[in-house]
Amino acid sequence: MSFITRSMEFQPKLVDTFHYHLWTDALHMRALAHQARNRWDRGTYVRFTLIAAWTTLEMACDEALETNGIGRRFQDNLKEEVAGKNLPKLNWSQGIWQEVSALQKLRIEFVHQGISDRNRFAEAKQADAAIDVCRRAIKAIYVHAGQVPPEWVDDNSDRGFQEESRFGVGNLISTGPGVDPNDPDTIRIALVYKDEERITQHCEAGTDYKPLLDELIRKTRVPISAVRAYRGNDLLEERELLMRGN
Repeated sequence: MSFITRSMEFQPKLVDTFHYHLWTDALHMRALAHQARNRWDRGTYVRFTLIAAWTTLEMACDEALETNGIGRRFQDNLKEEVAGKNLPKLNWSQGIWQEVSALQKLRIEFVHQGISDRNRFAEAKQADAAIDVCRRAIKAIYVHAGQVPPEWVDDNSDRGFQEESRFGVGNLISTGPGVDPNDPDTIRIALVYKDEERITQHCEAGTDYKPLLDELIRKTRVPISAVRAYRGNDLLEERELLMRGN
């Protein structure tokens, strides 16, 4: 188990499912727990990390077993769904499902019973543990159901507190040889960052712009909200993007 939000290079995240959206919430709260400057804030972020990660686990169990409402009586409903699909029983006495059971008790304390003195000022390592347990459990239930775990569950990074100065976007524009940016047939590629459109490329007339949009999305290092292609001033295609932070 590791917390890697500070050491790695960050790539903006295309959040294409609600499950992934909630998972990024959990990762973000964990990052804030590590960055918190006082024990009150840290405890808040730890608790919300657990709640978001646990809810993601509940939703993943629903999806993996093609049902709804497992979270209302989590262990009982999960046992019933597994049995109803003639799958092997889950072992709650050891391994990942024993860890899930322990995490559920902590969640119940946070959500339903109030915060104990022991957990009032929870340590950031509890957020790490919640992410780790839920990640392994999500993978386990998909495999148990004979399905491939979703790729988003391997996401383990978030910047946490963000300083705007770190997200600058350069104004460099790539113009192909002999291309006139003012020609009405010139293909123009643009991105939208903080509601501001910025041209990134001028290409010769007739250029296939779709791979250029794909490449722009793939290579961006900031959370942009859209990419666009124009012929002159005529919009050819716009792709709106859900990137965390845009």
